[in-house]
Amino acid sequence: MIRLMRETPKQIVIITGQHMVANPRVWKEANSLAENGYKVTVLTTFYDSKKKVLDKVLLHPSIQYKAAVNLIKHEGSFADIYFARIWRRIALIVKKTGKIDLPGLLIFRLAKQVKLAEAEQADLYIAHQEVGLLVGNELIKKGKKVAFDFEDWYSHDYLVPDRPVKLLKVLEKFALANGIYCSCPSQSMANALKKAYPSGKKIEVLYNGFSSRENVAQNITASQSPTMVWFSQTIGPGRGLENFLEAMHHVKTKVELLLIGNCLSYYKDELRKKFPFKLGHQLIFHPPVSHYELISKLSLNNIGLAIENRFPESRNQTITNKILQYLQAGIRVLATDTAGQKEVASFFPDVVVTLPIDLPELWAEQIEFLLHSNAVDRKQQLEQFDSIFSWERQEKKILSLVENSLKMEILKS
Repeated sequence: MIRLMRETPKQIVIITGQHMVANPRVWKEANSLAENGYKVTVLTTFYDSKKKVLDKVLLHPSIQYKAAVNLIKHEGSFADIYFARIWRRIALIVKKTGKIDLPGLLIFRLAKQVKLAEAEQADLYIAHQEVGLLVGNELIKKGKKVAFDFEDWYSHDYLVPDRPVKLLKVLEKFALANGIYCSCPSQSMANALKKAYPSGKKIEVLYNGFSSRENVAQNITASQSPTMVWFSQTIGPGRGLENFLEAMHHVKTKVELLLIGNCLSYYKDELRKKFPFKLGHQLIFHPPVSHYELISKLSLNNIGLAIENRFPESRNQTITNKILQYLQAGIRVLATDTAGQKEVASFFPDVVVTLPIDLPELWAEQIEFLLHSNAVDRKQQLEQFDSIFSWERQEKKILSLVENSLKMEILKS
């Protein structure tokens, strides 16, 4: 942990739109800044009382955690809960009938969120997600110093009919041109953003890694059956699992497939129907585990499955925490060949195998290969991980970016 000494704490406000339990980039960033002497406030949207309780466990005790909009019943104001949703419906109608993108498609009560953020009088604002993109753009117009963390390539993500792509492109272009600095989770995404919006500014890469202090990998018991693992908060369709189960029909070695996360009963039944139990394979469902237990749980497996789709383009370019946590757990990784995951694989050529999602027989072949390969040199793997992807490495970058940003003057147009 790096600790910087300063006489007067600078105020940093982080703007996002999710609970911390679903937004690790924010709580890791907030904690690093708080632990290094900054006065940190996180402004977000509250919509789940249980998640709000869990959020506070993740955050440093000195951090002020506030709702810019509170949608929790019996907590939020009448205006937050009801009017915000009315404006969302209006925005949807305008989108369908007039083909016009309104901010209400992305954010609840934009004007209120901008006003609350401005009232914090922060020395620096760091904007995350679509909510941060909208609020941050408005704060820049008011002369505020704003940095942007592109957790995803928003205009190329979740491409559903009501997605306001045109608006997102305008917001992205403005942010990349006017942000005090901009960051994203992979070099491949940085390159793609740079090509789409050639502003001349460097886009910093902050990987989704976790702290090297969480390297608590355990040894696999020799008597265990070979095990593969996949995890997510939600286990559902469209995540590539269906394609992977096709590959399991071609795997001869008896293996266990462990799925960690919340799985709806109907989808659990679908997976069981498609799973080749007759070949002696086992399918095990496990409820979500806490962040602090996850690495230990993953380390008990032979292969981690990083199944990501290449569409939309944001998913192709990003690097999720999934592949990084497998590496941190000291296990081999079988991954789809997205641009982001191939970027990670380039650092671990003997540990990570990348393949197209739609070749089940080739996946089966590689599963057999990995299951019968020599044991991973976990010490070497973790040293490599820590030197590139650990949160300690990202923390150094963030602290340097923030320090430099606070020294910079905003150029008046």
